[in-house]
Amino acid sequence: MKKILSVILTLMLICTFSVSAYAKTTPTQKEEVVYGILSQNGEVANVFVVNIFSDKNIVDYGDYTAVENLTTTDVINKSGDEITITSSADKLYYQGTLKSKQLPWNISIKYSLDGKEIAPSSLACKSGKLEIEVKITKNSKVNSSFYNNYALQVTLALDSSLCDNIKTENATIAEAGGDKQFAYTVLPGNGADIYLTADVHDFEMDAITINGIKLALNLDIDYSQFTKQISQLTDTVKQLDSGAADLLSGAQQLSDGMGQYVTGLKEYKDGMAQLDAGVVGLQMGADGIESGLNSLAAQNSSLLGGAQSILQSTFDSVNSQLAAMNLSLPTLTPENYSVILEGIPSLASLKAQLDGVVQFVDGLKSYTGGVSSLASGAEDLSGGIDALKTSTSQLASSANDLYNSADVLNTALLSLKDGISEYKNGTSQFVAGTADIDTQIADQVDDILDTISGSGGKTISFVSDKNTNITAVQFVLKADPIQITDTKDNTNDEQTAELTFWQKFLKLFGLYNEE
Repeated sequence: MKKILSVILTLMLICTFSVSAYAKTTPTQKEEVVYGILSQNGEVANVFVVNIFSDKNIVDYGDYTAVENLTTTDVINKSGDEITITSSADKLYYQGTLKSKQLPWNISIKYSLDGKEIAPSSLACKSGKLEIEVKITKNSKVNSSFYNNYALQVTLALDSSLCDNIKTENATIAEAGGDKQFAYTVLPGNGADIYLTADVHDFEMDAITINGIKLALNLDIDYSQFTKQISQLTDTVKQLDSGAADLLSGAQQLSDGMGQYVTGLKEYKDGMAQLDAGVVGLQMGADGIESGLNSLAAQNSSLLGGAQSILQSTFDSVNSQLAAMNLSLPTLTPENYSVILEGIPSLASLKAQLDGVVQFVDGLKSYTGGVSSLASGAEDLSGGIDALKTSTSQLASSANDLYNSADVLNTALLSLKDGISEYKNGTSQFVAGTADIDTQIADQVDDILDTISGSGGKTISFVSDKNTNITAVQFVLKADPIQITDTKDNTNDEQTAELTFWQKFLKLFGLYNEE
């Protein structure tokens, strides 16, 4: 039992020591206010940190060259980078001067007067055209979390009685007790290039201040407010795509029909060309017939005259012969011979001879009449064929023009179909692209908010990674003012009285007047 009790007591002592050691070394919850004292050109002169605690037993870490209790007279115990304080106040402030002079931002302040850069130490009481440039960039030597998550407000104050014609951009301007204040906001993850010009005389300027805070907007956007409109948009896009599909189908049918129509028009055009060529041949034949018939008709008078002479000579000869025979017959003529000779059988051969002559003359008359009629008909035929030739030529020309026009229209329809096809592809892509547009918009809004408010995350200590219980970190940076140097010797006027917290705080920034 003694051995068992010995082991238990040993374990209890070890556990008690471990708990005590852990309680001592666990960092206390706190806030940090980082004060950067800058030279007139923006170089860091000193970095002070005011640490704020609400606990009695304080454990903190920091690589300080000096520490000072701003609230009480309680002793600050410093061992390496570990700070311990047993506080008698409900809220304790202590200031530490950091060994490192690095800030999350590189700050450069340049001044030019009348176009020439001038040292700020030489600028007080000067007059002319003043240019001030404040440039802020990322300091890669410091944890990037501060640059990416902290917003800055840069403030310049100019005395309105000393500065005129002030020009700058992207500043919030306010009047404050005769000063014109220019405040510039720098979002997390961004640098700044601030440019200001003014006409000055007897120039002086208060300190340029830069305040940095962690920007956490914590905006809760109700995306459902525009979900309905987005749904309507996506439905409309789908309808647009469906309409494009119908339009493409109609264009395809129209193009196919037009292709068939053009093919038919080509056959019609080719047929009209062949008809026109055939009419040309027909016209040439008709012209030949007309010419031949006209030539024959031109002989009609001679033929009829010769035939009439033959007829008259024949009847004259027959009448002479009959008179010599003393038959006492009347004179025979083409009109009466048949009646007179019909009853005289002995003259039947004579009658037959006369019948042949009369029939020949009558036949020749019929022939010449026919030739005249044919010649007239051939003339009408030739005129009709000429008219037909004119019509077929016009038809062939019209058919060719119609085909060419249809071919152009068909080409246009093919282009239209291709264009509608591309349009349909575009609407399909549009449908695909807007399928999750509500999510895309939400993501885009979140991305935009991230660029404004930073990437978020846990607040970390600027002083030491060992300080793991940080509720807030704030940066207050101040550049030396430009003013006439006070040559008064104040060495014998120093106050030896103990300063209050607020007096120490104001003194830190040169705002406490000890007179």
